[in-house]
Amino acid sequence: MEQTERIKQINQYIESVVLIAIVVIYGWVTFERNFIWRDEPTTWSDTVNKSFGKARPHNNLGVAYTEKGLIEKAVPEIKEALRLKPDFINAHISLGNAYMKIGLTDMAILQYMEALRLKPDYGEVYVNLGNVYIKKGMIEQAIDEYKKGISLKPGYVPAHVNLASAYGLKELTEDAILEYKLALKLETDNPDIYYNLGLSYEQLAKGYELRAMSYEQKDFINKAINEYKKTLMLNPDDLQARERMKRLMSH
Repeated sequence: MEQTERIKQINQYIESVVLIAIVVIYGWVTFERNFIWRDEPTTWSDTVNKSFGKARPHNNLGVAYTEKGLIEKAVPEIKEALRLKPDFINAHISLGNAYMKIGLTDMAILQYMEALRLKPDYGEVYVNLGNVYIKKGMIEQAIDEYKKGISLKPGYVPAHVNLASAYGLKELTEDAILEYKLALKLETDNPDIYYNLGLSYEQLAKGYELRAMSYEQKDFINKAINEYKKTLMLNPDDLQARERMKRLMSH
């Protein structure tokens, strides 16, 4: 149950970043901050028509289609961008994201690896790779990629959050807590991170016998409650956090 919830959390985080195609728990990370405008595909289609022979508008149109779930339209546009500019790093990332959207994980890996061949110090792309490995159930490999991303970009919140979630899947709960705390130092207003931290404290509490609640178990439960309270302060509509908090407070 707890593991299923953690998988759900990391998938939600991952999908929101890839769909946004710009930042982050927030999704398949696309790292297109300098390239993407949040306009409708029709706007970019018009730009493509007015910018004949330019790669960037094709890429941006492909990303817009990806955001709409129109992968059959996205892929040809991104491939056209790469035909015009084969070393267009962000287009390789965009194509990888499009493939991820429809579950073509191996093809996504090839695109992310090509992006890293062109720019080996592109830390965020290692997070994308980690996300692919999570989807494939290859948790150890995902952890390695997230760590590479953090080594290159220590302040990148999704790398810490996804690494924490991967630790959670491996039941390395204390390691997960450390990463969530690091993420919160960088981004203090993200309710999802507080929620995941609460789940982690709950997991630690379950490591103790329920028949005679120890001081340590009570401490972890109180910490979980506090994290759920912080979650609700930022997102009062989070029903899961509210229910978990009520259940813990009723003990």
